[in-house]
Amino acid sequence: MRELIYIVVEAFYKKAVYDVLIGYHFEKFRQPEELESHLQRIATFWEMQLTGQITKPLEGPQFRLMLTHLQIGIKRGELGRWVMLFHQTLDELEEQFRTQAPAEELAEIQLITAEWKKRIAFFKERFESNPNMFSRNF
Repeated sequence: MRELIYIVVEAFYKKAVYDVLIGYHFEKFRQPEELESHLQRIATFWEMQLTGQITKPLEGPQFRLMLTHLQIGIKRGELGRWVMLFHQTLDELEEQFRTQAPAEELAEIQLITAEWKKRIAFFKERFESNPNMFSRNF
């Protein structure tokens, strides 16, 4: 499962680091060593969210999702862009499996992507409900 999660996270970051709207938040991840370390960390986060387990120990501080993103100073529209890019990445994974994988693997991927989208919606709601989460610059 972790390998699949890593593939999704890596594909998302390939889009995000150069995205015209949110790419500036990801500039430091244009450096391969910074990116790889971060991808491993984010894969661990999503593995924990999706499976309740961690197969690779977390390096660095514990996850502080809201605090970390509060410090970034994101704007409301940027959150929407992040969600859109992540959904696009998940949809592309499903499409890839639809054309290349046996039916039972496709069904498993569809369950995973559906659960992942539910988690994304949960975090989006948490962000939007926090009045201090977004930068005042719209």
